[in-house]
Amino acid sequence: MKLACLVTAAGSGSRFGEDKLLLPIAGQPMGVHALEVLSEASFALRVLVTSEDKGYLIDAARQRGYAVVINPDPARGMSSSVRLGTEHIVRSGAYDGILYAVADQPCLSSTTVERLTKAFKNAPDCIWAPEADGKRGNPVIFPASLFAELLAVTGDRGGRQVIAAHTELLRTVAADPEELKDIDTKEDLRTC
Repeated sequence: MKLACLVTAAGSGSRFGEDKLLLPIAGQPMGVHALEVLSEASFALRVLVTSEDKGYLIDAARQRGYAVVINPDPARGMSSSVRLGTEHIVRSGAYDGILYAVADQPCLSSTTVERLTKAFKNAPDCIWAPEADGKRGNPVIFPASLFAELLAVTGDRGGRQVIAAHTELLRTVAADPEELKDIDTKEDLRTC
């Protein structure tokens, strides 16, 4: 079973007002912390999609064995990063699934990532996501059968369009509610 990991981190942080991925979490920038958490799981390939102005994140990703894909126009929305990263992974070989993660989810634990990957290996035709208190969040694993649809997503919704079209495939694993929160505004700040 070959599983790839795709981390999206190309946004400008416009709602936040600055590069939120530089905020310190556990003694390092939030974006680097996300790469660390995801490095603890066993993926056949790890890919970071980011913008060219995030040199600190590009360096950290390469040091941790991630392939780096530059999104030349992140203003096109999350879907542009999803498409670029998915294209890179599909060109790199045959994978059974891709875990899509965001870099601004500072409380995500490696335990939840491991729970997701184990669940996917037991049911690789399903979409797997963490859930807490009835709310679904990121990261999400999509099976290879949906890669073509992920390559066609548009706007700022990423894979949500694909999940909405295939709710019968959606399965969840339990997570702590704090893990599912992401940082969009300064009011979202907290410590994990």
